[in-house]
Amino acid sequence: MDKVLVLNSDSTPLNVTSVRKGFVLVIKGKAEVLKQDSQKLSSSVKEYVKPLIIRLLSYVRFKTRSVRLNRKRIYKRDNNQCVYCGSEKNLTIDHIIPRSRGGKNSWVNLVTCCSYCNLKKANKTPEEANMKMRYKAYEPTVFSSIISSDVECLWNDYKESFV
Repeated sequence: MDKVLVLNSDSTPLNVTSVRKGFVLVIKGKAEVLKQDSQKLSSSVKEYVKPLIIRLLSYVRFKTRSVRLNRKRIYKRDNNQCVYCGSEKNLTIDHIIPRSRGGKNSWVNLVTCCSYCNLKKANKTPEEANMKMRYKAYEPTVFSSIISSDVECLWNDYKESFV
């Protein structure tokens, strides 16, 4: 794994960073290692702990940022399948609420759709077109598998350790 989960001093997740940046935070005394990898980071002089989860020693104020919306991430979120029929061919992006009716370009309004279903649905909502979605569209977080499946597993393991 080449990513490190960074927690604020109150153990709320801040972001995901590279091993190098995480290691630098630990060496400078700005963070502590909560979970380490079995592999070590080695230099010509010494071996160091390879961090997986670090916690900052001082609290950092931050604004939560959402994951940027793009076609590739929508396809990945929807497993490269049409949300209406499950097809994996001729995929496009569909607005659940059409743009002509005020639908926005957002995570909860855009889904992966095949060309056939997109033409069938046309300028209607799924209910009006009598088409059922196989699952609901959602907005991913920084810790979801759309960004990195390794980080998602690490984050889930960390949360389960408190249950």
